Amino acid sequence: MLSDAPVDWRGDLLQFRRYVNPLVSVITHPRTQTPLTIGIFGAWGSGKSTLLRMVDERLLDQHGDDFVRVHFNPWVHRREPEMLLPLLNALHDTLNADPGRRFADTVRRLGTIMLNLAADEVLKRVNLGSVSVEKIGRLAQQYAELRGQVDSQTGRLRGLLQQEADRLAATGKTIIFFVDDLDRCEPDQIIDVLESIKLFLDLRNVFVMIALAKDVVDRGVSVKYQPFGFSDHATVADDYLDKMIQLPLHLYPLGPAEVGAFIRDSLPGEMAAMHGETLERIVAPNPRKIKRVLNLLRLTEAVIDNTPGLAGLHTDLVVRLVVLRVQSPELFADVVRQPALLVALELAYQDKLVTDVLQGFQARFGAQADELQRLTQAHHDRHAFLAPLFAGSTFEASAGELPAYLTMIGG
Repeated sequence: MLSDAPVDWRGDLLQFRRYVNPLVSVITHPRTQTPLTIGIFGAWGSGKSTLLRMVDERLLDQHGDDFVRVHFNPWVHRREPEMLLPLLNALHDTLNADPGRRFADTVRRLGTIMLNLAADEVLKRVNLGSVSVEKIGRLAQQYAELRGQVDSQTGRLRGLLQQEADRLAATGKTIIFFVDDLDRCEPDQIIDVLESIKLFLDLRNVFVMIALAKDVVDRGVSVKYQPFGFSDHATVADDYLDKMIQLPLHLYPLGPAEVGAFIRDSLPGEMAAMHGETLERIVAPNPRKIKRVLNLLRLTEAVIDNTPGLAGLHTDLVVRLVVLRVQSPELFADVVRQPALLVALELAYQDKLVTDVLQGFQARFGAQADELQRLTQAHHDRHAFLAPLFAGSTFEASAGELPAYLTMIGG
């Protein structure tokens, strides 16, 4: 089974080395100006976390004494009301973990800032429902005093962080933040993190690398600025990211040859290896999707081997159904309820059945015709991979056995 965890150099099936070495050379070049924010753009499952990890490993291996490497995963802190505090805490903990205690003064100053910010959050959440009037008065005074300290601290925070970054630079250390899983957060939290980074980490001697799914960030910007009545949210989102990110790197989907190489290098099971060419045509060019397909195929193959009476199933159809299960759960759910939908879609994609002519459905499917025509029209051309999946399939020839296929795969 293949894990979805980010891989290291030994598991680099995507040839991300082609990105890693140039990125590291940019970060380590003496004439690269800071602040610099690098955006790694790609769809979910495209390998952004893997690339961040590889850059981190290369910096550690080759430039370990030159960088303070700070890892921040905002999704882990998604229940926090304010993302600035856990972001600062990530820097604090990284510096505090130094075995030589070389950054003790910086740790102390950051700790003071964080204590004031944290106390502010606690006081804002105090439940006053059962508190006396006198106690409310004292709390209000305490809050006002602390609020003043926090506002002053926040106002000075950027300058304080710049001083600490400059102190570290004087010792030969540059700070680099690795921010991952941002696009798994809620839209308002995505913007919260991006704005905290821009406001407080856009500093000399500081690098930031952020992994982003751009469409998710676009939705976050749209939600954030909807009250302003912008008509073109895509342009607003592009302009927003342009202000945040100076170096954008886009990870494009894999090509068919790369998909095939990924499958072969993953040491697939016998069924996947046997139908490698089919998988190249129909599996999504996304590492996470490929791994899920290969894992489910391995398990399905084991189920077939351990279940009497399934040895006669056609492995080509099993492969196609597993891909359908992983890549279009909504269509697979309809297929489970109406197995004949596989036949209808196959006939439609093979130009043997016209989707908008009911007579053809009635002649072929009788009482099921109306429902099957509706479902066929709903799913036809819904996903690009469906055309190659059904173009070479033989579901019609195995129509009577389709319930057995579906039950085995998880229907």
